Amino acid sequence: MSSIVYFYIASYFIGFLLCIPIGPVNLEIFNSSLRKQYIHAIFVAIGAAIGDGIWALTAFFGISPFRNGNQNLEWVFFLITAVITGSLGIFALKDSKRLNRKDDELTTIIKKKKRWAFLKGFALVIVNPLAVVSWMIVLKFLESFNIKIPLSFNYELFFFIVVVSGAASYFLLIVFITNKMKHFFNAQRTAKVTKYVGYLLLAFSIYFIYYSINSYFFGLSITDITH
Repeated sequence: MSSIVYFYIASYFIGFLLCIPIGPVNLEIFNSSLRKQYIHAIFVAIGAAIGDGIWALTAFFGISPFRNGNQNLEWVFFLITAVITGSLGIFALKDSKRLNRKDDELTTIIKKKKRWAFLKGFALVIVNPLAVVSWMIVLKFLESFNIKIPLSFNYELFFFIVVVSGAASYFLLIVFITNKMKHFFNAQRTAKVTKYVGYLLLAFSIYFIYYSINSYFFGLSITDITH
């Protein structure tokens, strides 16, 4: 097979694997699926996958959107991520109290609109500056083995589609597995897990606030965090 075919195969699996580490997107998809809001979870997954595809393209073109001259803008991305993640954590804790009822009351939860679910998943990824760093490292590694594609629109578009497909495959796998496990969760168990998810999301929010402060006051960059 040619290096182009290897590049696309690698891109699919890398797109899948980069989504595995537990983060706000995974927790939100799992939490929505656990509450039987499968359509909501699917649209979050689609939005997040498209966000991953955009970061992959950004890394491919070698563009860094975090710096404007000498001004470090990374702290803004960390702060926005902290706000979004913290809000999701608070909503999850509120839901855990509401879910601590009888099983049949789970169906009375108001389902969120699809477009907001899509935007939520997209925003959680697009404001995460670590995503582009991961792809920059991966693409540089592939290039060292001469595994690359030409700088042509058709090749780049297919690269975007492959990455989105890989990321979406993992996120949708979370929805599928959670759906298959739904008989293990009654209202009380669902409430307990949702509460833990809420605390984890708040922990992530504190994590991003910490790096936002360090980035603003001490000039900590994304590459410093990845080492």
